[in-house]
Amino acid sequence: MQVRDWPQFRVRLPARLLEQLKSDAKDGYRTLNSEVVMILENHFENKEKASGPAVESKPDASYAE
Repeated sequence: MQVRDWPQFRVRLPARLLEQLKSDAKDGYRTLNSEVVMILENHFENKEKASGPAVESKPDASYAE
């Protein structure tokens, strides 16, 4: 599947956040779209790592005595 075939959607962002995204994209020599995709991919990759068995076997701090 080519990038142009990827689904599209609109998102509303606070102006401050949009400016931060634009700045980071420019610093990383990426497009704004590529920056957002990279951030989302990193988020879900980290989420998968955090939900592994090692984390689940640790007691929850809310059950501390």
